[in-house]
Amino acid sequence: MEESNELKRYKIKPIRKLTEEEIEYIATESTKRMETMIVEFDGKNMYDKIKKSTMYLADIPDKFTRVNFILSTNSIYIRDEENLKKIDEVMFHEIFHYIQCNQNYNEDGKLEQMGLCKFGAYNIKGLAINEAALQLIISMIFDEPQENNKYFGIQITSIHNEYFPILCAILQQIVYIIGHIPLLTSILENSDDFQIAFEEFAGSNSYEFLVSSFDKMMKARDKIVENNRIMNEQYLSKGKKDIFKKQNQIYVNEIQNHFLAIQKLCYTKYFNKKLKQIKNKEELQILKEEIEKYHKHVGIINDKDDFMIYIQKHLNKINKKIK
Repeated sequence: MEESNELKRYKIKPIRKLTEEEIEYIATESTKRMETMIVEFDGKNMYDKIKKSTMYLADIPDKFTRVNFILSTNSIYIRDEENLKKIDEVMFHEIFHYIQCNQNYNEDGKLEQMGLCKFGAYNIKGLAINEAALQLIISMIFDEPQENNKYFGIQITSIHNEYFPILCAILQQIVYIIGHIPLLTSILENSDDFQIAFEEFAGSNSYEFLVSSFDKMMKARDKIVENNRIMNEQYLSKGKKDIFKKQNQIYVNEIQNHFLAIQKLCYTKYFNKKLKQIKNKEELQILKEEIEKYHKHVGIINDKDDFMIYIQKHLNKINKKIK
């Protein structure tokens, strides 16, 4: 069977089904944590969906995370008894994927949407933004600290994230502007709330640009990782290594360009209107405080802060008007 073949491929061996009481505990504690950390969130639908899930205690190879959702079996597998009550980031990530994959099937029984990720006849769109959204929401649930680091030449403050902190950083800018609830409902209910909110803010077709840019950044990042793996694991001449290094620089430039394009779209759309509304020094001071808050989410490349260059240019004009 296809189901058992996938489990064999991952070498996951189910031991026993979780009891109704064990699943109810996971559902209760998960929704309770969501409602505690995100006060606007109503966890009833999430609770009901988790309660209907199938979960197994299983032998899972160490190279995989201790909790895994397997699409073909539509089940969650958990390693070791002590992990059954460990409602942590890993558990949430797989629960979210389970919830996403139990909605939006077409007439042929094929999955059409998984949160922000949509499956077409010949392509998949939004895989990168969906994964970044999961990571960002989970970081909010567990109140993870922000870290200032440089990735692919971009200096950012973002959640600690091995998957792709750059995507989370740019998504944080968007959430700052339109709020996290549209993002949360989209990843848990497979709705278009986030797309609608973003296009109301940034204009028609802006969401398609956003999703495409995220996917391209992720693809470029994966190519860099693969090139580095080849350079580290295989004996290559200096000439061939130089070729891989040049390729990597092209991919880095691509990541930076997409990042800056999204970032510029966000801050210009958001602040253009606010800057035009300033009529006195009191309003200017309030705006400066918001600029300072927003600036914490901005990425900087080669010490060039495009956001503050843009802001200062407009502030100079405002200062002349309200003196």
